[in-house]
Amino acid sequence: MEEIPLWYHLAVFFVLGACVGSFYNVIVYRMPRGISLINPPSHCPLCKKHIPLYYNLPIIGWLILRGKSACCKQPISIIYPIGESLCGLLGALALYAATGFTTNFTAPVQSWEVWADALALFWLLLGIYPVSAVDFKYKLIPDSISVGGIVAGLVISFIPGGMTPVESIVGAVAAGGGLYLLGWVATKVLNKAAMGFGDVKLLAGFGAIMGVTRAVEVLVVASILGILIMVPYAKISERRAAKKAAGKQATQGGASKSQVQNDDESEEGAGQIPFGPFLAVAAPFMYLWGDALKEFYLKFVVGE
Repeated sequence: MEEIPLWYHLAVFFVLGACVGSFYNVIVYRMPRGISLINPPSHCPLCKKHIPLYYNLPIIGWLILRGKSACCKQPISIIYPIGESLCGLLGALALYAATGFTTNFTAPVQSWEVWADALALFWLLLGIYPVSAVDFKYKLIPDSISVGGIVAGLVISFIPGGMTPVESIVGAVAAGGGLYLLGWVATKVLNKAAMGFGDVKLLAGFGAIMGVTRAVEVLVVASILGILIMVPYAKISERRAAKKAAGKQATQGGASKSQVQNDDESEEGAGQIPFGPFLAVAAPFMYLWGDALKEFYLKFVVGE
């Protein structure tokens, strides 16, 4: 039997990634609106007509239709094929990174450990898209990604060469439970909600895939990234809010109390950045380069 070369598997992972990206487009659109992911089937959001399966093919469907719906000839956003293409590339990157970025594309993939790493990275890399898209806009994390990560981690743990099922379960419970406890304590101390439960479930999924130690490292790196971005963003938002409030002061004399309160609440939320995207970005980074980052820290920062 002829051995299958790496380049063929990379092509398959690209196609799988594009298909998953197409499904993630559905999640990003439907989940925040409370629409079932299954029913109704794919339909035009404008005229509500059913979309045939062959028009739903990732990337190809958009090209066949030339960027316009077949039913009402309205433009279809180019965001859809771009998102599917990026997810396809991330899918291929997952396998390529799991091989150690080899340059021998004709060699077969024979190690079970490589396949376990490839599937784990596939889930982690592609999860960045729906987590960031939904959490940034709606402050929500899809359960299909967070809870799905726990299921994916358990399934992957049965592949020889990676984590064991027991390590996966312990990772999920310890990582999710630890973050929940941390959020509970912070909520009591600050007297306001300090951690969303979606973040807890997301980190639990990472614990199931990566183990508790690596999940804690993801939390630390995500926190550092969050501070580096959130602090200057909050300062900029405060200045914009102050200027906006000063400009509205003269015109709010005739506004009702409820209108003023709604404006204040929207301005307060505008300066907030959700934590989920930072976790999602840190997870594949730490899965790939966590050991190298730890060695760098111990050598150049601690001096060991």
